[in-house]
Amino acid sequence: MSLPLSRSDISTVELDDNIAIYDEVGRVLVLLNVSAFAVLESCDGATPFKKIVADLAHRYETDLDLVREDVWRTVRKLASMGLVSDAA
Repeated sequence: MSLPLSRSDISTVELDDNIAIYDEVGRVLVLLNVSAFAVLESCDGATPFKKIVADLAHRYETDLDLVREDVWRTVRKLASMGLVSDAA
């Protein structure tokens, strides 16, 4: 995905160190950790995948290659659940 876009019609609730995402259309509840939620929030349909990776690597002061792998896996998983698509 070059321009990941998260759905705008999902609800979120903070629960301790996690964020619950509720998809009313698919009636699915997903529990995300803080870093997975940061990926979801970054999927605005305007920010390229490479920039999301660079921003998160800088934010968490982590190796770019490691972040790239984690973000790719997270975006793919969110896409498989119908929560993220490619805006390109």
